[in-house]
Amino acid sequence: MSNQANQTQTSNTAKSQSNGHDSSHPVTDQIADTLHASVDSLHASASRTETSLREKGHNSSEAIGAKRKEWERAWNTSGVKKYATENPVKTAGIAFSLGMLATMLLRNK
Repeated sequence: MSNQANQTQTSNTAKSQSNGHDSSHPVTDQIADTLHASVDSLHASASRTETSLREKGHNSSEAIGAKRKEWERAWNTSGVKKYATENPVKTAGIAFSLGMLATMLLRNK
């Protein structure tokens, strides 16, 4: 009985490959290897895409920040801001009138 158990253990060891696959299932092993390669390829592609998106997002953030500062400087030196600050009631009246005009023009008949 002990001899038979040793033979079974030896045959199981002989069937196992170095990568842990059982050589009695060659088709399954081949499919598994192909799928592993596909997943590795997908991982590499996703990593490159993520890196690219992060870089573009960072660059866009910097560009938007610079544009915002430029607009703030332009607004602070504009005549419109000066007029609105000096004449707030007139400015509110103009804004109300323009809003009414836009409403009348855009209203469905």
